[in-house]
Amino acid sequence: MKKIIASIIIIFMIFQTASALTTGAEEVEMNKKHYGLHVEENGDITLEGEKFYGFGVNYFGAFVRYVDRQEPDRMDFVQAFKELHDYNIPFIRMPLCSFYPTYYDLYDSDPELVFRYMDKVVDEAYKNGLGIIASLMWYDPSVAAHVGEKRAYMGKEGSKTLEYSKEYTAAIVKRYADHPAVWGWEIGNEYNLNADLCDKDLKNFLWYQNAPGLPLENLSGFDYYTSAELQYFYSEIAKVIRKYDKYRMITTGNGEMRPFAHSLWEGSQKVNKKHFWTLKWDSDTREEFDEMNEFFTPDPIDTLCFHLQQGSADGSKTYVMEFDRFGQHITDEEYYKAYYDVSRKLKKGCFFGEFGDFLEMETDEKCLENFKKTVTAIENSGIQIAALWQFQDYTNEGISGEKLAALSETNAALKEAGSQKTDKAWEEHTEPATAAPETEPQTEKQTEKDTEKATETKEIAPEPENKTNLIPVIAAVAAAAAIAAAIIFVIKKRKNK
Repeated sequence: MKKIIASIIIIFMIFQTASALTTGAEEVEMNKKHYGLHVEENGDITLEGEKFYGFGVNYFGAFVRYVDRQEPDRMDFVQAFKELHDYNIPFIRMPLCSFYPTYYDLYDSDPELVFRYMDKVVDEAYKNGLGIIASLMWYDPSVAAHVGEKRAYMGKEGSKTLEYSKEYTAAIVKRYADHPAVWGWEIGNEYNLNADLCDKDLKNFLWYQNAPGLPLENLSGFDYYTSAELQYFYSEIAKVIRKYDKYRMITTGNGEMRPFAHSLWEGSQKVNKKHFWTLKWDSDTREEFDEMNEFFTPDPIDTLCFHLQQGSADGSKTYVMEFDRFGQHITDEEYYKAYYDVSRKLKKGCFFGEFGDFLEMETDEKCLENFKKTVTAIENSGIQIAALWQFQDYTNEGISGEKLAALSETNAALKEAGSQKTDKAWEEHTEPATAAPETEPQTEKQTEKDTEKATETKEIAPEPENKTNLIPVIAAVAAAAAIAAAIIFVIKKRKNK
């Protein structure tokens, strides 16, 4: 009997070992070469171990237009990337998704088609020495609509919205974690601006009329979400990113911290069973501003983010370079520094994700002068990285080209001062892990023969070096099975006696 018990214990230990090995294989760490921007323990943002300062640009349409059109030969981003490189732009912020739920329909039906388009864009950025801050799920209602749920379900454990978001995030991060062109991860675009807003009449704070895949029907209070639900979503998605990439910066993509964010949060704490609450619009103090920035940047997110436009959009035709915040009138530099200061207090990085859009002031004769003043204010605030919002579709004509020329001079000066060292990020690496196949992306109209050929010629990213060998796992399981069979044989033999 003692021998039988001992054998059972051995079997249990073997199975535990096999299970641990299997789990290790699933949770393998990628990006062991430490590509991209990294946030140090004190909140400094570094590239290849050196503190990094730089001004990039937003290029929303690079992948979005390419995948939406599905015209493989129409690669507008190729020339745009070359020109951005010539303008000394070190990085771009861009979505690795599209805008509406219909994109996720395409992704589900043919993920390899989507990835062929995506690989081409990412690899082209690599060729031109452009880092990518990759936004994963740009528009906040799209995933929920795609899976047939309400927006609030992003913050519900086990919901289809959250699980799909995790799966999509994992797929993108695993594919590009070992790609040198990816410099950072971003979860979405300005989700915080819709948090804690609701309307019991279901008319306001939703998406716009006739948005593809987003009908304004069968609405309920769960089509709105609270900041608590958003915070949970941010944290869960960031955990998925960190599972595979423990090095690169992670940010939220948040817009401006609204002047009454804390007050709105207080109101949403009293959400009722129908998922409505009473809105509060009291102005926040500086302490409450700090508190909400911390709230919206939960661990393991390591980079605080905000967006601002510097021109009016309400017909007043004014520059927005002064602000009424915290019960006082402050300059733009003071406001930018408020974000930087709270990031330092949190020991996190700070990313000014969208700046320099002057909206209805773009054609004003003083626009370029005020743009340069904005760049100087950002530098003086201490913020290390910022991205110009200018390009849904790239152009260097008119004021857009003038802004790029100004950023070119600023980045050149940062390089000269030793504050923007990028050479190591590119020269030490030859081929990216997802090098594009020789064939261009195909459309859904390709023939069956073309599909098979594309599948055969498509390069697969190499497995991470520390991937667990499954042979020991199989051997352990086989051994356990053999021992179990032997014990059963002995027991039966004794019974027969």
